Amino acid sequence: MSEEGLFAPVRLEEVPSLLDLYYRFRAELGYEPVTPHLVGAPGIGKSDIVREWAANMAERLGLKFADYDELTPERVDSILGEADRYFIFADKRLTGLDPVDLSGVPRPINNHAYVRFLPLDLATLLSRCAGVLFLDEFLNESRPNMVAQAYKLCRDYKIGDLALSRKAMVVAASNTAQTSSLTHSIPKPLKDRFVFIAVEPPSLEAWSEWMDKTYGESWDRSVLAYLVWKPSSFLANISDVDGEDSLEPPATPRGWTHVALAFKQLGKDGGLKATIATGKLGRVGSDLTAFLRNRVPGFQELTARPEIFANFNIEQRYLSAVTISEAVNQDKAKIPKTRRLMEFIAQRDDREFISVLFALLKRERRQEVYQAFKNNPVIVKALEETGKALL
Repeated sequence: MSEEGLFAPVRLEEVPSLLDLYYRFRAELGYEPVTPHLVGAPGIGKSDIVREWAANMAERLGLKFADYDELTPERVDSILGEADRYFIFADKRLTGLDPVDLSGVPRPINNHAYVRFLPLDLATLLSRCAGVLFLDEFLNESRPNMVAQAYKLCRDYKIGDLALSRKAMVVAASNTAQTSSLTHSIPKPLKDRFVFIAVEPPSLEAWSEWMDKTYGESWDRSVLAYLVWKPSSFLANISDVDGEDSLEPPATPRGWTHVALAFKQLGKDGGLKATIATGKLGRVGSDLTAFLRNRVPGFQELTARPEIFANFNIEQRYLSAVTISEAVNQDKAKIPKTRRLMEFIAQRDDREFISVLFALLKRERRQEVYQAFKNNPVIVKALEETGKALL
């Protein structure tokens, strides 16, 4: 797995289509099972995309989605009583499992004449229900007994002696050798049971759209403004394998998500923001907090006195785009109030500000802004010259 560039990579948002294919191979066509194995840098959203796919597949199949980690023993019994109505999602780190989790618990039978392995509830659920078993950190596992159990699972689609349901699939995921010092090789016969899928980190646009879809207004768009200003920070140091003497975390989509959510909760507490930003993003977090120390007026002043924009530095211009976009995203009735500012920006031919503003606007708001000013030739010309991709 150390051969850099060996696999043709796919974007994170393309992964669900591949999972659809391999689920159809197993559940509908009855082909020999092949396990999709997602390989990519840590923190890019591999586990999130598999969980989202599982929830969507459950909905398409008309089944109830159940996350195994949230199930009580009573709930497990209830589900097993109507197994054909459920889709089970189980997210397990292979390094956190014991062999008995996959083989079952040995129990003497017939006055110790022989031993039978009693399956754990996860095995029973996936033997009766549709679902997906997601095995994370697969290549981090080095214990021979666990590798053997994983081999059996991916070869035979059995957990212990229980065969997985025809509507249950296994998906594995690992970090690349370039981004983790803990990865190990696996036997060649086991490799043959996988289709390795090199997953690229999401684009900044894909990440921001996912944040909107997942968290709505509960994240701080000033984080996105910084990333639009300095996109190289989005994945800073993500490919570095940290030395044992370093605690500095890489900047990953997972890290940016955490910071954007935390900043929204912290309001104007710059000290705590700096602590969280540097603690989660390292040196990049220091750059972010320096960017945010710039101050800009509120929505009313920016739209009433657009001439003040002429004296802003580049950081203030980006933060002004945050102020305008947040107001418009929350209330489209404020779009007409931006006319004077938009005309001022258009007359200055500030395409950079327009690009940033539209990057921060929700997709549906972009069209609404265009429609609101479609009869204003000055603004329309600026929008069209900046690029149709804005819309």
